[in-house]
Amino acid sequence: MKFLVAIALMLSPLAVGAQTPDPSAKPAEKPVKEKKICRSLTPTGSIMATRVCNTAAAWQKFDGITAEGAQQTRDVYRMTTTGVPH
Repeated sequence: MKFLVAIALMLSPLAVGAQTPDPSAKPAEKPVKEKKICRSLTPTGSIMATRVCNTAAAWQKFDGITAEGAQQTRDVYRMTTTGVPH
């Protein structure tokens, strides 16, 4: 029994050494932070502009939602004023 414990103690540094990371391996790269783009927005009913900063992807989504809402408003206005779609 003592013989097995002695062998286990002698082999344990080899097992620990096998688990150490390779020093030549590059560490994981940090994720690149997206550049923020700031705009001044004036809410409806206010004269004070508010500065809002978002990523390019967030502004693209915001502009799409805004354009879609404007198009819906124009469509409703056309149907109610003339009755004939243009």
